[in-house]
Amino acid sequence: MDISASDIYSFYDSKLGGMVKRIIRQKIISVIRDNRDYDICGYGYASPYLSFIEKHYKKSKVMELRPDFLDGDVSEKYNFEQKFIHEYFLPMEPSTVDMVISTHLLELVEKPQSSIEEIWRILKPNGYFITVLPRRSGIWARYDNSPFGYGRSYSSRQFNKLIDDFFVLDQKKSFLHFPPWKHYVNYKSHKTIENLGNKFFPYMGGLMFCVCKKIVYAKKLTKYKKIPIKNIVTT
Repeated sequence: MDISASDIYSFYDSKLGGMVKRIIRQKIISVIRDNRDYDICGYGYASPYLSFIEKHYKKSKVMELRPDFLDGDVSEKYNFEQKFIHEYFLPMEPSTVDMVISTHLLELVEKPQSSIEEIWRILKPNGYFITVLPRRSGIWARYDNSPFGYGRSYSSRQFNKLIDDFFVLDQKKSFLHFPPWKHYVNYKSHKTIENLGNKFFPYMGGLMFCVCKKIVYAKKLTKYKKIPIKNIVTT
């Protein structure tokens, strides 16, 4: 892979990354709504968002499953459980979590369909899958100074095709209308640009925020070779 966990951590630790993190957090919280005792699993590099949930939604049980290709030393410590796993095998029983939050995953794995199947498997009936993806025609996919400029980007049609046999798309919004530039003008005006973009160009943002609901009976499941348990490293 061309990007590591330390690269993603460094981005979110920057001023530009902090702006992005706050916007994505707000969108995720809008889905959670109440303070129920959710079982929430992060899949990919989701700790910047899981840490906020763990802090403000005390009744929820939070854990992160991070693919082993996202290696690299990071100076982050959280109170929730974190595991390094094989990218296509989630070491959890079927139908055990209420919500899967996936960031920095589907654009980086070689077989996103396999990841989608695993997400479907561990979600409870009518559970929610939330993901953030770089939009194919958006400006953020064209710059490599953020994690969203790596791997594949998605059009709406491509994402719909990816999930069609497993999930119903509950909502999809494009956002990040301001450019991925590390410049004081961008820092100062990004809220105004974002508000104008949401109002006048709602389908032209750099990222997609997608909320999907599990189809209880998946239309198609591919058979894949089981990953040996020895390949899973717990941290």
